[in-house]
Amino acid sequence: MTLSETSVSTSSTVRWSPPRWAEPVAFGVIGIVLYWLTGPSAAGDMWPPLAEAFLSGQLHLTEDRPWLELIPRPGGGQYVPLPPVPAVTLLPAALFTGPGTPFGELDGNVYASIVGGLNVALAWWLLDGWGVAAWPRRALTVGFAGTTHWWVAGMGGPHHYAQLCGVLFTLLALNLAVRGRWPVIGGLMLGLAAGSRLPMGLALPVILGLYGGGWRPHRSWTLVLAGLALPALAVASYNVARFGSPFDFGYARIPSGEDGLVTDEPWFREGLLSVTYIARHLEIILLAGFDIVADAPWLRPNLSGMSLVLTAPFLFLAFLARGRHAGLLWIGVALVMAPNFLHGSWGFAQFGYRFILDAVPLLLLLLGLAYPRRVSWVLVLALTVGTGVHAYGIWVINVLGFV
Repeated sequence: MTLSETSVSTSSTVRWSPPRWAEPVAFGVIGIVLYWLTGPSAAGDMWPPLAEAFLSGQLHLTEDRPWLELIPRPGGGQYVPLPPVPAVTLLPAALFTGPGTPFGELDGNVYASIVGGLNVALAWWLLDGWGVAAWPRRALTVGFAGTTHWWVAGMGGPHHYAQLCGVLFTLLALNLAVRGRWPVIGGLMLGLAAGSRLPMGLALPVILGLYGGGWRPHRSWTLVLAGLALPALAVASYNVARFGSPFDFGYARIPSGEDGLVTDEPWFREGLLSVTYIARHLEIILLAGFDIVADAPWLRPNLSGMSLVLTAPFLFLAFLARGRHAGLLWIGVALVMAPNFLHGSWGFAQFGYRFILDAVPLLLLLLGLAYPRRVSWVLVLALTVGTGVHAYGIWVINVLGFV
């Protein structure tokens, strides 16, 4: 071989490839842009003013707001009955802008879109750490980004942003757990997830099982529980300071109408939680569809909810999961969804069934077990239907107002 042939051979083997982080970052950026452009303005959210109140040493909104689900405070102002971590996530921005700025009126679509994009990147990383091959990892990330999560991240709003924060911290906890890293931080992240959306804390058995490699007690469990205890104690103290009990978030104190409470509303006739409510959730998940009307475009969404069979059918493919942790993950899904199924409300003001988002991080792992190496035509069809239906729904609701 001549010198020139050696040079050509050597140069032909030198190929540039993008860094590994480039693909999840690209997915995340696309998610931010998609959610920001397709979502409506959501000004007047409760989280920025609550973050400002925290910085001022207050646990309540100091100015009365006209939003739903705020609890009048005896000494003036209003309490927010939802767990406080979503407001905590906005503390750096509130601290940066300082008092006397319009931060308290920040458009909720802006920060919801940013957190939504972070969630998309973290979903990619989770599937990567789970050992899912490139193409199914990409396909499942698209399914995550383009179905229920799309609606929630694009819409913003207090409940939607709380769910996005819960997903964010659950994904962070699972990313650490599947890699067996930093169990204290993994527990802390799960605690922050529960401090955003209470049902997500019930994923604890999954986190423990992933760190310990199964059901047997493991030394990492103590570290996970120690990390979890920090936000749990902080939220309990927050409740004691407001309502005198570590377990009272104020849900039953929410006013309704001129002189009633939320528990007086017809969907809470059996209390906030009851097994009699399970059927209505299953009806939405499995049966609720478009209203067929005479006016174009003829298929009208119902904001009360729509079936996951239409809006996110790929999630049902999780039933194909096989493997060592499949049983553990299904137990986690059941635990996380149990409070949602028992709740008198089934989500409202939604496209699809937004409560399922609490369990989607766990369902992603099950889908990774179902599709570890290849993408089947069934998965492609399910993803196409789900993302297409969501694109249609977001268009007719946010652009045409056809709802």
